[in-house]
Amino acid sequence: MLGVRNNTVAIAVLCAALVGSGCALQASGGSGVAGVLERLKPLTENCDGQLNGYFGIDMSASARGDARLQEIRIAALKEAADQVAACGGTAKVVAFSASAPETLTLGEQDFPASFGTETARMIKADAIEGDLIGEVEDGLATAASELQPHGTDILAQLTLAKQYEEQSGEGDLFVLLETDGIATTKPVDMTAPQFDAKAARAAAETVSVPNLSGATVDIAGVGKSTGERQLSTEKATAIVEFFTQACERSGAECLVTNDYRAGG
Repeated sequence: MLGVRNNTVAIAVLCAALVGSGCALQASGGSGVAGVLERLKPLTENCDGQLNGYFGIDMSASARGDARLQEIRIAALKEAADQVAACGGTAKVVAFSASAPETLTLGEQDFPASFGTETARMIKADAIEGDLIGEVEDGLATAASELQPHGTDILAQLTLAKQYEEQSGEGDLFVLLETDGIATTKPVDMTAPQFDAKAARAAAETVSVPNLSGATVDIAGVGKSTGERQLSTEKATAIVEFFTQACERSGAECLVTNDYRAGG
């Protein structure tokens, strides 16, 4: 990791050259250059090249009006965007609900793979990430008013992620979908009494999934309902089973959890 103390003078000079970027020299762990380097530099160790990030936020009825849930999802989104910022590439954030047409782009940005020095690239990437998160936060209210509130279609988002990968060119696909994952319509009604772990595994073998070989897919918050009707542990486990198996059939490296990486 870059030693902050040993780079103070260099960073100060760089800040002077980037006065239009909001650059500020602060103590380690702050929000200025030192904080940016501490946050992003270690993540470069995970990079095998550029990333194409497709990030989706479930805006079905169960996710609306919950300020705490939105805060948790934005925090997890920032973590995912940090990784793209560290590696370079592209990131697209969408809100979605019942189907592929019920998908609204909230923000999209390109992150540089090179930009002068590595420190300069990190500062530039951080500024771009800030713009992206701002677009997302500004667009969530519009998404809530425009998208169908009833229904959640995760499988459609995997297909849209595949299309995004094909359009983006160079880079590995990195998908984060933040959702309760509770499907109430075809092809799988997860609210049915008979939908248990066994039924989930059987259903996961029959649904259509895109080829996502080489991609990383993180589906977070699955089975965690925010509505009045809370799911049983058995039902939540069944939903996680379904998406884990369906995702793995796509050839992706999959992580499906009830929680969010940044908390929750």
